[in-house]
Amino acid sequence: MTSAAVSSALVLLLAATYVGYPLVLFLLHSFKPTHRDSASLALPHGFSVTVLIAAYNEQASILHKLQTVLTAADNSPWPVAVIVGDDGSTDATALLAESIDDPRLTVVRCPRGGKASVLNRIIDIAQGDIVVLTDADPLFLPDTIGAIIRPFADPAVGAVAGSVAVNRASDGKRRLAQFDSLFRVYESSLRRAESQLIGCSSADGGLFAIRRTLFPVVPGDVTDDFYISTAAVAAGQRIVFEPAARVVEESIAGSRRNFRRRVRITVRGMTGLWRRRRLMNPLVTGGYAIGLIVHKLLRRLAPLFLVALWPLSLMAAVEAQGFAVWFWAATCSGLSLLVLCGLAGLAEGIGWPRPVRMLHGLALHLAGQLTGVWQFATGRRYSQWTPAK
Repeated sequence: MTSAAVSSALVLLLAATYVGYPLVLFLLHSFKPTHRDSASLALPHGFSVTVLIAAYNEQASILHKLQTVLTAADNSPWPVAVIVGDDGSTDATALLAESIDDPRLTVVRCPRGGKASVLNRIIDIAQGDIVVLTDADPLFLPDTIGAIIRPFADPAVGAVAGSVAVNRASDGKRRLAQFDSLFRVYESSLRRAESQLIGCSSADGGLFAIRRTLFPVVPGDVTDDFYISTAAVAAGQRIVFEPAARVVEESIAGSRRNFRRRVRITVRGMTGLWRRRRLMNPLVTGGYAIGLIVHKLLRRLAPLFLVALWPLSLMAAVEAQGFAVWFWAATCSGLSLLVLCGLAGLAEGIGWPRPVRMLHGLALHLAGQLTGVWQFATGRRYSQWTPAK
């Protein structure tokens, strides 16, 4: 095959992944009647909720986090218990959590073993019919718990994905907040459309919920939000997106920290996808399998396609004639610009204009995925880490 033919195939694959799949979902979603309103259904009498939080060295945020969770619990129509599992923190995380005098709150001190180890331990003492999981830093809103529980009135719903909004910090230290915020908006829009048509591919670890009876034993080397939420699909139920269930978090400071975080998430995400590979079979899960393949597999492989496309598009421009010359030259130039902005953004303390910051965030995201896919393919795994702040 010629370089132009290979380049064309890569462009079509990338376009289908990033544009075609979302476009088809949005178009079908606009014509499909809304899924039946869970507000018209009733949850069982005596229904209860447990919020699980695994924390490691979160002394800077744990008090504020728990205050917002308990406020949301006050506003919940159902009784709520909160369990904090401390993963062997070396700071005052456990002491601060224990300082809150509230009978609904239980703090469990665990030996350092990673988030999965903590979740597997504290789920055994969770009594709620629904388990709400959240990271230690996203802040709840007053109606967060009520909003994420209501969809469970539909017996076909096994898990609910919440919405994570990024706080656009103005202190000059969150240079990637704009890209992070835009990415979250894109993800939420995609999940909303998936939810109505084929079910969400998974949930965000900032906020999601699952029926207690579906909660799996979590392997230590996977992204817990993906593995736990997809247990609902493995059991024949759906993951739905509830945009009214919201938490707010800040973007992580620093390009290097964001890069390492993306690498780790990609490795663990690919590991979880491999463990859940049965769900990518359309004969087993129908249309959900297509969403899982595109949303979770092809998007992670996309950086590999871009790396191949960069030199191939230059070769295609040299070989082509007429308009094709300009198309392939523009493609090569665009990828070169993305790489340059990715490198330029590594220089701390420079007030780059917004377009450069956005392209830097995109380049960093793709580079982290590329590295993560490579590490996964070569056998690297992550079971525990120190969270980046």
